[in-house]
Amino acid sequence: MIGEIVNRLPNFMDIKAIVAVCKQWRSACSETETTRTPLVPLLMLSETLDDSNTRRRFFNLCDSRHYQLELSTIHGKRCWGSPHGLVVTLDPDYDIHIENLDQRIEPIALPPLDTIRRELAGREEWFRLVHKFIIFKEPAESDHGLSFLVFAIFGPENRLAFARPGRDEWTIFTNPNNLEFKDVARLQVIAYPPEDAKEHQKLYLVESRENLYGVFRYRKSLQGFFWRRRSYKTTDFSVFKFNFSDSEWEEVNDLEDHALFVGDCNSWCIPTIPQIRVNDGSFVRSNSIYFTDDNWEWQMLAGVAYGGHDVGVFDMERRVIQHLPFGKDTPLYYSRPIWVTPNLIRNG
Repeated sequence: MIGEIVNRLPNFMDIKAIVAVCKQWRSACSETETTRTPLVPLLMLSETLDDSNTRRRFFNLCDSRHYQLELSTIHGKRCWGSPHGLVVTLDPDYDIHIENLDQRIEPIALPPLDTIRRELAGREEWFRLVHKFIIFKEPAESDHGLSFLVFAIFGPENRLAFARPGRDEWTIFTNPNNLEFKDVARLQVIAYPPEDAKEHQKLYLVESRENLYGVFRYRKSLQGFFWRRRSYKTTDFSVFKFNFSDSEWEEVNDLEDHALFVGDCNSWCIPTIPQIRVNDGSFVRSNSIYFTDDNWEWQMLAGVAYGGHDVGVFDMERRVIQHLPFGKDTPLYYSRPIWVTPNLIRNG
């Protein structure tokens, strides 16, 4: 019965409370982990200007409340989120790790970025070296654990590389056609973008259990500069679904009972449940795209934060954007809000 209840709970705080009751309840939760409905992601807010503060704030969409976690090992690093309870971190010394949001679990080292740095010949600052890391969990070859395959999109030309923990270096994809890589999905399908997609600033590939979506993001620049940041905002999205039978993209205007999460991290899709309420009485919305600020193109000077404010939710039906009520967030120049999903059943 406990397992059936847990399978229907989308809020990580509810899961955390159940796991903490006793060992028997924790065990029941663990048995449902591979079959349960995905948790609603948290918005991990930017690192603060206080160098001594190693706690990070999280905004919970399910209850519009803030929570804090002690995350000393990611302090001073740029982070990329995922739905696996993991983040990829990069520090000013170019050390790169897979970090678990449960700080009791040791970080997993990834190969040095020497191969990528040689390709770029020192043209990029450390926090701009890689645009996006994408984590894929895979069954391990031994001891019934998990291994990780990590992709990196890097450099002005949007090159693509991949690596696994324990390897000596990153493997860079050969690219004779000089393609610009925007995102990665675990599918052996290659297709050109849909011809109907207008000129866009960002492209995300989002997998659900049944579909592969191409999500195109549009924004505009605002006039002038605001103090310590250049101003821009997202104005629209268009979504295309890949038709595997015809190998074509088809535009869709209704995600039905699903929501998409995109930004400076993995991109993913979750089924929505009507009972997920926030403080204003609305739901975590189906047929919506939740997005974070991943515009680093104008991050021209180290020490000056131009972005971090372009965060919100896009309603596919009404074609409107609303800000998320997470309060004030003043990012450092290397830090932006990201989506993460803590694995609280396993980590407790």
